[in-house]
Amino acid sequence: MNFKRDIPVRTYSGFALSALLVLTILTILLQSTIEKIERAGDKLLEINAQEGVANAVTSVVVYFRGFDTLGEIAVLFIAALGIGLMVSSHETVERDKEESNFILQTASKLLFPFITLFGIYVMTYGHLGPGGGFQGGVIIASGVLLMLISYQKFEVSHRLIGALETLAGISYVLIGLLGLWIVDHFLGNFLPSDISDMGMLISGGIIPLIYIIVGIKVGSEMSMIVQNMIQRSDND
Repeated sequence: MNFKRDIPVRTYSGFALSALLVLTILTILLQSTIEKIERAGDKLLEINAQEGVANAVTSVVVYFRGFDTLGEIAVLFIAALGIGLMVSSHETVERDKEESNFILQTASKLLFPFITLFGIYVMTYGHLGPGGGFQGGVIIASGVLLMLISYQKFEVSHRLIGALETLAGISYVLIGLLGLWIVDHFLGNFLPSDISDMGMLISGGIIPLIYIIVGIKVGSEMSMIVQNMIQRSDND
C-alpha cells in the first residue's frame, strides 16, 4: 500500500524536475538568442540598404531566404496536386448547378477586372511597399473564386493554369541558377541595381522579377485549388 501511495508523489516530482529543467534551458537559450536575433536583423537591414529594395521584408523573403520561398511554393503545388487527385478519383455526377442571383452576377462581372488589376499591382509593387507575390496571387485567385460562385458555366482552363504554373516554377529555378553561375550563389542578383533608385519601380535587380514569378505561380495554383474544391462540392 505504501508503494502505491508513493507513485503519484514520484510522478509529480518527475514532472516538476522536468519542468524546471526545461525552464532553465529556455532561459539560457533566450538570453543569448535575443541578442543574436537583434544582430541578425541589423545585419539584414544593413545588407538590404546596400543591395536590396525599399520593402526589406521582400528582400528577406525572395532574396536572403530564397530556398525557403521555393520550398513554400513547392508545398502549395503539392496541396493543389493532392486536391486535384482527390477530386479526379471520385466519380463525376452530372448535376445542374444553381444560378446565382442577378446582383451577384452583375457585381462579380464588374469587380473581377478590378480585383485582377489590384492583384497584379500588389505583386508588381511588392518590393516598394506592403504586398508581394503571395498576396497578389491570392487576390487574383479570390477574383476567380467570385466568378466561379457567380456563373454556372465559368471555368478556368486547366491547360492555361498548368502552363502558367510550370512556366513560373521553371523561371524561378532558372533565375536562381543564373545567379549561381554569374555571382556564385543561388538567386544572386545578376541584374543592375542602383541604390539611389531604391524607391523606383525598376529597382532591386532580380527581386521584383522573382516576386512577379511567385505571384503568377501562387495565383494559378490557388485558382486551381478553389476550382477543384467547388467542383468537388457540386458532385457531393
